Amino acid sequence: MPKLIKNGEIVDNTYVWLKDSEQDVVANAIVPAKKWLDEQDQIGEVAGIWLDAGDGVESLQGIDLSQFAVIGIYFPVFVDGRGFSYARLLKERLNYQGEIRALGHFIPDQLGYLLRVGFNSFQFNEDVDLEKALALHKPFSVAYQGDTAEPKPMFLRR
Repeated sequence: MPKLIKNGEIVDNTYVWLKDSEQDVVANAIVPAKKWLDEQDQIGEVAGIWLDAGDGVESLQGIDLSQFAVIGIYFPVFVDGRGFSYARLLKERLNYQGEIRALGHFIPDQLGYLLRVGFNSFQFNEDVDLEKALALHKPFSVAYQGDTAEPKPMFLRR
């Protein structure tokens, strides 16, 4: 079974990421958000949805996101930063409390920043050594700016 990093540990990946909208949907699938939005009556229950880099979160407003155990955000290349904003918007504007999973082409060096905007699980490409990536899971002991875990900046916490 493939592995991923979730909540600071290397664990089994129990969900199936359907990268192609033509793949058959199963109950433990993470399906493309566009597909779910268009075909939710035919699809039925799924574990979660994932957002592509250009999707945005606006299409999810008004939807009960608590029905999803996981929402994935795809990074097509490690220099595409839109996923950082999507995670923060899911947490702060849409009040999503479940798992937010980074998918695709991000790098272990970004883990600390991904955590600060709300990600709590990371499904790397197969060529990434998860043990080495885990060492970068919490690179900073204190952050000066506010984030999703601690909204107050350092100067207001004194």
